[in-house]
Amino acid sequence: MKLALSVVIAGAGLLMMGLPAAAHHSFAAEYDTAQKVTLKGTVTKFDWMNPHAHFYLDVKDPDGKVANWNLELASPNMMQRNGWTRHSLKEGDEVVVTASRAKDGTNTASAETIQKSDGTKLTFMAAPPPPDVK
Repeated sequence: MKLALSVVIAGAGLLMMGLPAAAHHSFAAEYDTAQKVTLKGTVTKFDWMNPHAHFYLDVKDPDGKVANWNLELASPNMMQRNGWTRHSLKEGDEVVVTASRAKDGTNTASAETIQKSDGTKLTFMAAPPPPDVK
């Protein structure tokens, strides 16, 4: 009886270890790099959490209607290695974002560059290496 219970518990543990991997998604499955959007708006929230940081942006359309966009970033670890902190974006910041739109047509996108009203540009990707000097 104890052996059977141990086997069931061990099996359940192995199954649960696979859940985080199954929960992660592919960029290409969710976002379309051919559908770039440029959004200008006000940051309403910044979530610094794994597996990806997100920020939310109120964007006005030409008619004055406000839509809230969910913009995905990289992991906080990757962003931190590229100079970000949990305070790089704040509620109320006015920004212009270039992003790849979600394939499902919702107000969701993967942010590529963010320019703050003071001219500061943020990206979560590492800068390209300098060209070889000969």
